[in-house]
Amino acid sequence: MYFVDRTAVVLKPTANFLAWLKQADENMPDLTLEQIRSNCSVFLVPQFDEPEAVVSYFDEHYQTIFEAEISGWDIPRSQWPADMSLKAFWEYFEVEIHDMVLDMEEAELNITPVFDNMM
Repeated sequence: MYFVDRTAVVLKPTANFLAWLKQADENMPDLTLEQIRSNCSVFLVPQFDEPEAVVSYFDEHYQTIFEAEISGWDIPRSQWPADMSLKAFWEYFEVEIHDMVLDMEEAELNITPVFDNMM
C-alpha cells in the first residue's frame, strides 16, 4: 500500500443537475438523484492543507470540469446549459474531499487524456 501525494475529490451532482439532465434529454431513463450520485467522478488534485483551498482549485478549473461532466452524459452541445458560469457549476455540483489517498497496487498508473475519449 502506498500514499499518493494527491487529494481525492468526489464531484456529486445536485438536484439542479438532475433537473437539467431530464429536460435536456427526453429519452433519459427516469433517474433519481440517489442513482446519479452513486457512481460519481473522482478527481485527484494537488494536496492542500485546507478544504477551502480545494474549493478554490475547483473554482480555477471549473470550466474544464463542467464540460467533462456534461459531455460524459452524451448530450449534444446545443442542449448544454445556457449558463455554465462558476455560480452555475456550484449549483449543479457539490464536492466531497478526501485527503488520504492510498494506492493498493505497485503497477504504474495509466494516464489517458479525458477529452480524447469523451468528445
